[in-house]
Amino acid sequence: MEINFERGESMAGKKKKFILGIDLGGTKILIGLFDRKFSLKKTVKLEMDGNRGERFFFNKLIDGIEEVLEETGSDLSDLVTIGVGCPGIIDIYKGIVKVSSNVSFFKNYSLAEKLKAKLKTPVFIENDANAGLFGEQQFGAARGYREVVGVFLGTGIGGALIINGHLYRGASGGAGEIGQTFLSLPSFSDFETSRQKVGALVGRNAIASEAGFLLLRQKCPHLLEEIGYNVKKIRSGALSRAIKAGDIALEELIRSRSRWLGVALANVVNILNPELILLGGGMMEAMGKIILPEVRREMEAYALKPLAKVVKIVPSKLKDNAVILGAAKMAHEVFKAAKK
Repeated sequence: MEINFERGESMAGKKKKFILGIDLGGTKILIGLFDRKFSLKKTVKLEMDGNRGERFFFNKLIDGIEEVLEETGSDLSDLVTIGVGCPGIIDIYKGIVKVSSNVSFFKNYSLAEKLKAKLKTPVFIENDANAGLFGEQQFGAARGYREVVGVFLGTGIGGALIINGHLYRGASGGAGEIGQTFLSLPSFSDFETSRQKVGALVGRNAIASEAGFLLLRQKCPHLLEEIGYNVKKIRSGALSRAIKAGDIALEELIRSRSRWLGVALANVVNILNPELILLGGGMMEAMGKIILPEVRREMEAYALKPLAKVVKIVPSKLKDNAVILGAAKMAHEVFKAAKK
C-alpha cells in the first residue's frame, strides 16, 4: 500500500507516543487515544449531525480531539498519526471520501488533506466498516480467521470483507456494502427501489421509523414513557430498555428485521463461503441477544447446507471501540511503511 506520509517522527527531538483513532458515525463521533501498543488511554464521544455543514463538522471534531488530548495531558505534538473510520466509499490512497450517506458535504471530499492541514499530523482515512473489521481481526473476535464477513448495524448497515487473510476493498473501495444490496426485486419507482435495500429495511433509521408508527398506535408504552413522541430519540439504547421493560411489539419488530438480515446473509454465505460472520455496531451492542439468534436461524434456513454448516456467526468483541482501534492500527502501519 503506497500512501505518502511525511516522516515527522519527532518535533524538536520529542518522541511521539500516541495514535488517535476516530469513528465518524451517522449520529456520533467517537475519538480514542492509544499508545504505541494500542492500549486505550481515553475516549470522547460527541453527538453529531452530518447535515449541518462543514464548519459545524470541523468545529465539533476539533473540539473532541482537543478534549481527549487535554484530558490526558498531551497535545498534537505527541501524536504519531491519526486514523479515521468514515462511512462511505473511500479512496484510501488519496484520502478522499467519494461519497457518504451520513455526511452531506462528503462528495469527492479531501478529508485527509483538510485534517492534516488543520492538525499538522499525518492522517489516514478508511471506510468505517473496514476499519472495524480490521480492528476485530487484529485484536478481537475475528483474530485468526482468514475468510470473514463483517456486518455493522448502526444508523445504516455497513459491511466489510476479509479474503485470504486480508481486507478486500474491491476495484474502487466499495466492496462489502451489504446495506446496498436488495432483498426483493426492485420496482421502477425510485422510492420503492430504495425501500427494498437491506440498509433501508434493517438499519436503525429504518427500525426507528417503524417504531415511530408503533408509538402512534400506542403499541410501545415503555418507549413512549421514555421519549414521548420525539422520534429523534429512538436510539438503540432506548429500544433495548423499552423491550426489557415489556414492549412486546418492539421486540417483534427487532426479531423480524433480524430475520430479514439473516436472509441477506444467506446470500452472502452462498456467494463467499466465509468461515466467520461478525456482527457489530450499536444495535448489536444494545440488542445482540435478540438479534444474533434470529440472524443465525434464518441464515441456516436459506444458505446451502454445507456452507451454512462451516460458518460461525459471532458478536463483536471490541464493540464500540472496533472502528477507532482498527483505524488507529491501520494508520500506524501505513506510517511505519512510509518511513522505510
